[in-house]
This record gives sequence, C-alpha cells and structure tokens, in this order.
Amino acid sequence: MAPRLGTGTPLGALLNDVDKLRGVIGKVRGAQIRSVETKAHIKAVAQAWFNTYKPAAADKDVAALDVVFESLLTAAESAPSATRMRKRLKGLRQQIVVLQTALISSPPPPRIARDPAPSFASVSDSLMRSILVRRWDECMACLTAGAPMAATVMMGGLLESLFLSRINRETNQAPIFTAQAAPKDKHGKALPLNRWMLGSYIAVAHELGWITQSGRDVSEVLQDYRNYIHPQKELSRQAALTPEDARMFWAVFKAIAQRLL
Repeated sequence: MAPRLGTGTPLGALLNDVDKLRGVIGKVRGAQIRSVETKAHIKAVAQAWFNTYKPAAADKDVAALDVVFESLLTAAESAPSATRMRKRLKGLRQQIVVLQTALISSPPPPRIARDPAPSFASVSDSLMRSILVRRWDECMACLTAGAPMAATVMMGGLLESLFLSRINRETNQAPIFTAQAAPKDKHGKALPLNRWMLGSYIAVAHELGWITQSGRDVSEVLQDYRNYIHPQKELSRQAALTPEDARMFWAVFKAIAQRLL
C-alpha cells in the first residue's frame, strides 16, 4: 500500500514546514516582509531543505527545488514582497507534492544517523569541553526521542555555552566588555558574564563579527522558542513545537555552531 502524502514521510514533514511558513506569510499585512523573525523563519525553512530534507530525494532531480530554496535564502536577506513570497511558496508546495508522488514507490530512505559531537578542541577548558559534548548528546537524544520542546530548550542552553566558550578563549576580552551591545549596570559598567542573558551573547557575537546577521536572526528565534519552557509563555502565544520544528532548528543551529568553533 502506497504511503499517503502526510507528515510521516521526510517530504511530508517539509510540506508541513512550508505550510506553516505560508500561514505566517499570509498574516503579513504590509506590502513587504520586514519582520526579523519572519525572515529568519524563511531562511530556516530553506536551510532545512538543504541540510535535512534534500537527502531524502538523493536519487531524484531536485535542481528546480534547489533554485526556489536558494531564492528564499536570498529574499530573506532583504525585505521581500509579501505577495511574491506567497506565490513562490504556493508554487513550491506544488513542486514538493510532485516530488513526493515520484518517491511513493521508492524504498524508504535510510534513517538519518545521529550527529556526533564536533571537535571542541578550540575550547581549552577540559571541563567545558565535557559539558559541550554532554549537551550536544542530550540535544540529539531529545531529537531522536521525539521531544521537540526539550530539544529546543537544550539547543538554547548549548548555544549559550558555545558563546561563553568563544569568549573564554579570547586572550584579549576588552572588546567584549566594551562592545556597545554588552549589558551594563546603571552606572554604565559592563556586567560580569554570569549575569549575561542569551540575548546579550547573541548581540555581542554579532557586533564582533563572530556570527552573521542571518545567524543572529536565527539565534534570536531560537532564544524566543527556548522561553517556551515556561508554560505561561507557551499558553499566551498559543504555539506548540513539533518534531519537524526542532529538526529545522537543529539544522540551522549546527551551522551556527561550526562558525563559533
């Protein structure tokens, strides 16, 4: 019996991601998309195609899809037309359905292997290295167990650990504490690192050129979703994370981690 085109298949999950993005774009009231969070969402979906979903169609010609997802990456760097983006996503969905149909009779793709922890050799502190490896493994455990909320919270904590590790390996930390984005007390003096929040690490890392603007945008989205650990926040936003959301975050998170390392 042929599988239906649902979220139980890799490209079915991609369809779900695209549909969610279409819902977000559909709520844009202006002529252009200017929201940093919305543009980061566009970029995250495109990155997920290249990093997660494309391997599921390795034996098919996906050049046309590559072109569309590349255009999404480019558009996310500016203020794209909301109308054009809606049309582009509508056409993209149709292309994915066609590809999914072509894959119905094919054997299921092999399960994606667990991502081993990268080399943290650049981190001089052995205790911090062990913390990073443990947190990385816990992220993977949550992802494979189908626990998207736990996985996203762990990603936020791991991201903060990576920023702290990058700061600690700097021999000259003066630029970090004199950065415009560094959090300060009422007297204008930079706060010690144990009082920094993830948002401060993200802003300073971008100011110092450790991460790109798109890396900052996605980090801020991850920061916001990490706050869903608080039930009241999740209730007030009426949003719930799915395994597909967590996999999408993980794909982009790995690229940010590579840059920081």
